[in-house]
Amino acid sequence: MISLNKWFHEVKRGEEHHQFGKHHKNYIDVVGQKFGKLLVVEWPPGKGVHCVCDCGRSHVEENSVNLRNGRRKSCGKCTNRSSPNFSHEEDALIKKLAGTCSPEQIANELNKIGRRVATVPTVKNRAKRLSISLRRNGDLYPHTKNKDHDVELCRQLKDAGLTNKEIAEKMEMPLGSVSVYTSFIRRHQYSPNYK
Repeated sequence: MISLNKWFHEVKRGEEHHQFGKHHKNYIDVVGQKFGKLLVVEWPPGKGVHCVCDCGRSHVEENSVNLRNGRRKSCGKCTNRSSPNFSHEEDALIKKLAGTCSPEQIANELNKIGRRVATVPTVKNRAKRLSISLRRNGDLYPHTKNKDHDVELCRQLKDAGLTNKEIAEKMEMPLGSVSVYTSFIRRHQYSPNYK
């Protein structure tokens, strides 16, 4: 007497089954067709749809429905979705350019690396994750009240031994502004040669 489990694996799914070695009755032949970046090269019965991506990687999709509906357009390893992690090089570039360049300029620089297609939301979200402010500082910020030169002068006066109150009176600035400049809480940066 054969067990139900053994029967299911050996008979129902095995060579004795009437569909063994055949495609499903609703089979649509997609071999040779291209869906997004994926070219279908082979579709053996019961073994998935074998594809080759434009990037050169092979990919096996369980069935052709996702390909035909447009839900699967690439192998997933050559797009941002499969590799959401930023490299150390990309993070260093964002940290370097934050506060001196606009998000559009940072996105353009990230695109030059060639690892991803960076957009302004991509840059803003990553900067938020890294706890970096993209707000431009000093002379680069259109609504700045104190120029970079004045901020540096406050710091030099602090190094010379003056108190924040004395600096505020000399520079005719609010005491709070002088405090954040001299303690480097707010770091104004000089404009780079960036256009």
